[in-house]
Amino acid sequence: MTRGVNPVGFALSLFAFLFLPCAVMSSWEFPSYAEEISPLESLLDISSTGANMAVHQSNYRWPIVIRLLAIITLLFMAVSVGSAFARPARRRSLYAAIAAVASGVLLVVTGLSAVARMESAAREFLGVLFSSIPKSESAPLINQADDTVGLGTGFWLALVGLALIATINGIVLLRARTFTRPRPAEA
Repeated sequence: MTRGVNPVGFALSLFAFLFLPCAVMSSWEFPSYAEEISPLESLLDISSTGANMAVHQSNYRWPIVIRLLAIITLLFMAVSVGSAFARPARRRSLYAAIAAVASGVLLVVTGLSAVARMESAAREFLGVLFSSIPKSESAPLINQADDTVGLGTGFWLALVGLALIATINGIVLLRARTFTRPRPAEA
């Protein structure tokens, strides 16, 4: 069973992280008059997948640490697809469960790092943009930068996929362990 589930699950998780938004910046939390500022509007259009975190994209340059995390996450998920072909066959579930947990940890670290960087960039940008406005008026707008950034569907779908892989393989491991355990001799 896991020979089919593992490669498909890892591939779907990889594609979700690769092509769907992982870290997203949204303008919904800003007041309507703040959205009319064109540089802010271009900043709010940023949403990043694992692919464009791993390489430079035209409108946002990720720090090297986040780029490396995204590359490592993508490579680890891609290599984890091979857990279905591991030898010996009875260890496949163990290898897949470990790979799914490790991929999940890498995904969480990458996603949270990207979101923290986007929050910081938004705060810096808004601080410069509203520097001529009194602090009492600009502070609420600058503080809303944290509310506009979050984890996207690509992150959540990939994480759920990895959690399902780990759970399924964990169940297979537990069932195999209970079936191989010797039963006490009956009197």
